Amino acid sequence: MRSKAYHAFEQKLIYFDDDVELIDILRACVIGGDLTENGSQHVLKRLKPTKHKHIARRQNSDGSRKLIINHLRSSVYSSYVKDIYEEVTEYFKTILKKASGNGFSAGRIVGEHSFKVDAKTILDLENWDSVCQMVTDSVFQSLETERSTLKLLEKVASKLGLDVAKEHIETALPYLETRHFLIHCDGKLTDEFKQNHPHIRCENDYLALDYTFICKYRDSVKKLIHEYDREVIRTNLLKPEDTMP
Repeated sequence: MRSKAYHAFEQKLIYFDDDVELIDILRACVIGGDLTENGSQHVLKRLKPTKHKHIARRQNSDGSRKLIINHLRSSVYSSYVKDIYEEVTEYFKTILKKASGNGFSAGRIVGEHSFKVDAKTILDLENWDSVCQMVTDSVFQSLETERSTLKLLEKVASKLGLDVAKEHIETALPYLETRHFLIHCDGKLTDEFKQNHPHIRCENDYLALDYTFICKYRDSVKKLIHEYDREVIRTNLLKPEDTMP
């Protein structure tokens, strides 16, 4: 048994993984010469100068091809890291909402993250589901303003009474935290992060976005969310219609 929220999380990862594998295959084709046209002035086959004006400036050389495909790979990998983090937060938001709609303790969900709501705002909401959505959005926004992935993971578990093993959080946490460096520092890691997580490879102080990192990132995060969902199902937080085999 699993939640529909976890099923949605898995489905998104399938599409993200397609992107990762496609760029890996495409890079192999470019580096292997499958898209090289000998005797042409253009860097790749099928390049049309009138249409592909920017890339047309590149020379027909192995160095140019490697440069552009590696840049594309880095862009895809960077998006992958950010997108998975967003899907993690979306999973948590959905579980909080569905749990509150199933009669789970409002005091536990809100906790120290209390807030004021205008009476008109409540009256304008169409149904109880909308009220739950508003409350969980506000609570989650408060969690995110703390700017700590660790606190986010711990407090979601605490609010919902989930017994998630610390080891799963500790394994996935450094991978999730790399999102912050990609967004705010262009991937440059701090000395503290590098010292605390030597297993995450860097090049000249920057996060090494390669296929190995992406696979470890995906596996650790997927395992973490699986553990959260296992606890969600074990504690009967959701209505039957919010779960599936």
